[in-house]
Amino acid sequence: MSQENDRSADFDLFSPPAAENPFTVYDDMRGQCPVAHSEQLGGYWIATTYQAVNDIAKNPGLFSSVSISVPKDAFGADLAERPPITLDPPRHGPFRSTLLPAFSPRQIRALEPFVREHARELLAEIAPLERCDAASAYAKKIPSRLMARMMGCTDDRQEQFGERMRAILDSNEMDEIKDAMAETQVFLNELIAERLEDPRDDVVSCILSSEIDGRKLTEGELIGALVLIITAGIDTTWSAIGSSLWHLARHPEDRARLVAEPELIPAAVEEFLRAFSPVQIARVVTEDTEFHGVKLSEGESILMGLPSANRDATEFPGADRIVLDREVNRHLAFGVGIHRCIGSSIARLEMRVALEEWLRVIPEFSLAPGDAVTWSTGHVWGPRKLDLLLGG
Repeated sequence: MSQENDRSADFDLFSPPAAENPFTVYDDMRGQCPVAHSEQLGGYWIATTYQAVNDIAKNPGLFSSVSISVPKDAFGADLAERPPITLDPPRHGPFRSTLLPAFSPRQIRALEPFVREHARELLAEIAPLERCDAASAYAKKIPSRLMARMMGCTDDRQEQFGERMRAILDSNEMDEIKDAMAETQVFLNELIAERLEDPRDDVVSCILSSEIDGRKLTEGELIGALVLIITAGIDTTWSAIGSSLWHLARHPEDRARLVAEPELIPAAVEEFLRAFSPVQIARVVTEDTEFHGVKLSEGESILMGLPSANRDATEFPGADRIVLDREVNRHLAFGVGIHRCIGSSIARLEMRVALEEWLRVIPEFSLAPGDAVTWSTGHVWGPRKLDLLLGG
């Protein structure tokens, strides 16, 4: 294990390497051992292969969701509770069920016209430009506006909602995140009070009407669930749309193919999710155990390296290549097991529509010269700056 530990000891989730493609950071570790170790952030394990990540996700008894960050106290006790993603069985199932009506197929189908109209509004402003930051001007705004709508924000409050999310999602400074979270909680309490007086067909009203074992959700459960839905719904989709545009800006052959064959875009979305999986979360080991050749101790954190698992060549032939029409694509970008992302269908919808509309309006684009891309760090990776030249 010493060699394996040496190769991974410097890996810091919050400081991915300044590489052209940061998702390749796991390649060496995955080649050395399925489960590596980092001495950073107080020390944690990293599952790097498809099988190891799959085994963790499907064994909540051995790998608890009580803390999904590394280090375990990364966001402080006040920000740690995010049901249902931080709940283990038997609490998890009933809580997750309370959210399902808000993500029903009927609800999701009804969102597409709004997403498409918003994308077209954004592109009407972007298309005349010679250059733009597609991460902030497009990729970020699509999920931010949709999430504001799903929360029941009126049109005049949706921009305000997006600005409140900026500090939470853009910053790695915990004081700034905590301040923004406190402001967001006030904002959510206002929405909750409004929906108690005037229930509507939105996420807040749906959760307010839910019950677990005959009781209503507590204030803490309600706020925690709403914050989870908001942050996960914006940050991950924003990152995935940005990574997709980043790839297409660098690969004109793939861009030209999708422009000529837009019916391939749904399959391309799955491939982009596989190759540029934005999310990676942790679990806590519940008892001493041997796992994929290493000894884990009770209480240790283990990161599920989803971006690494989705580039495992034992599961994905030619894993380092983007294959737009890859036929078998059982990627883990949305997780697997009981905590599989409840909003995956919404994320797919947003990615598909965002790419369809962008390629229809701006079929030719490329990375601007110089430092065109800045990547986020932490539990969600994606372009936070994506400077593009527009046109041929």
